[in-house]
Amino acid sequence: MGPLAVGGLADAFTRRDDLNATLVAMRRVGGVPVLLSHSPDPFPRVPGEVPLMLAGHTHCGQIRVPLLGAIATMSAHGERYACGIVREGGRTLIVGAGLGTSLLPLRLVAVPDLWLVTLSPPAPAAPAPV
Repeated sequence: MGPLAVGGLADAFTRRDDLNATLVAMRRVGGVPVLLSHSPDPFPRVPGEVPLMLAGHTHCGQIRVPLLGAIATMSAHGERYACGIVREGGRTLIVGAGLGTSLLPLRLVAVPDLWLVTLSPPAPAAPAPV
């Protein structure tokens, strides 16, 4: 397994979140692609060649009502990519709650967190039966 090709996307709000340009640059670098994004919203458009995307932005809802969930997730996809680990189509998205707040200086039932992600090469394929 070679080096990592780490690409970063700005938030869509800034209009500088050019996924295609980022993927082209990552391919030029070579290695295993890992995408960092302010928001988890680009995840459905990320191709299968990118096995891992790390994001934040949602603060895991920041203000959550017990039994009801988040008041708002700040994601076009609602709760789907609001927090935690999501596996879809052979890809993994990790969305952290972060440590701070956005807009309101308040967190309720959205515990701040910091992730430690350990990357390792994929397990070798099992030998074919004889």
